[in-house]
Amino acid sequence: MRHPGIPQRIARAYTFYSPIQKGKYRIADLSLRFSHELPREMLIKATDGREFVIDSANESYKYLYFTGVYEPAITAIFRALVKPGDVCLDIGANIGWFTTLFQQLTGASGKVHSFEPTPPIFEKLRNNLKLNPNPNNVILNNVALGDEEREIDLHIFPDLPDGHASIATFDRKDFETYSAKMITLDSYLTRNKILNVSIAKVDIEGAELMMLKGASNLFSQKQMPVLEIEMALATSKGFGYTPNDLIEFISTKGDYTFYKIDERKLKLTQIKGFADDDIGANVLCLPKNYDSRNLATWMT
Repeated sequence: MRHPGIPQRIARAYTFYSPIQKGKYRIADLSLRFSHELPREMLIKATDGREFVIDSANESYKYLYFTGVYEPAITAIFRALVKPGDVCLDIGANIGWFTTLFQQLTGASGKVHSFEPTPPIFEKLRNNLKLNPNPNNVILNNVALGDEEREIDLHIFPDLPDGHASIATFDRKDFETYSAKMITLDSYLTRNKILNVSIAKVDIEGAELMMLKGASNLFSQKQMPVLEIEMALATSKGFGYTPNDLIEFISTKGDYTFYKIDERKLKLTQIKGFADDDIGANVLCLPKNYDSRNLATWMT
C-alpha cells in the first residue's frame, strides 16, 4: 500500500494524539491541500488499537486516519453502555467499526451478531474482523433484515460513500445493483435461540421501519433492548415514511424514552418527535427503568 505524504503524516501526529478536539478536521483538510490525496486503500489503526483497511475516498472513513475515531459521540455512548457478556446486534455493519467495537466491549463471554447485505462491503467487513483479536465472539451475516423473507436489490450510488447502499433508489438512475437475501430478525433470533439482546444499532439507509416490523421478538424479551437508530428524513422518505413513524412504532411496542444524539456537542437531548422539516438524527432509545447513570454527563 502507498503511504500518506509528509504533510498528512505531520498533521496526523497532532490530530491523532492531541486531546484537544477542536480544529482537527480543519488541520486534516489543510494537510490534503499541500500534496496528493491519501492513498486510496489504507491500513489504519484506531486510538483504541483496532485496525481497519479503509477506502480513503469514502468520506465516512477518510478522517479515521487522522483522528483514529469514527462517529465519536455514538462510539462513546456505546462504550458507556455495552458490558462484558452482552449480546449486541450491528444492523448495517458496513466495514465493521461498530461490529469490532462491540467485539471488544462484550468480550469472550458476549456475542455480536453483525448484518451487512451488500456483497462487496461484506467482504471488507469480513477482512477487517480478521485484523482484530477475538473474532470468535462475532457472527457475520451477509443478509438484509426486513419484514419478510425475499430476494432484494441493493443500490450503491457513485457520489455517496458505500455505507449509503440502500434498497431504495431515491428516484435516481445512477447506481450499481447487487442482489441480496432479506430475512426477518424474528426468524434469525428464533433459529439461533437468542432471547437476550442487550443493544441493537440500526443504520440501514431508510429500511429501519421495515426491519422493526420484522423484529417483534426484541420487544417481548424480559428486558427490552437499548436501540440506537438512524432516523433520517432523506432516507426514510425513500420508503414512504418519516422519522416520527419510527418513534411512534417503537412506542407501540414498549415504553421507551428517546434521545437525539448531538454529535457535535456530544450531548443527549430527550425528544418526543421531530418537526416536519427536521432532517432527523441518530436516536438513542432507552427502555423504561433502564439504568442510565453511565450517560448522566451526556443528558440535557
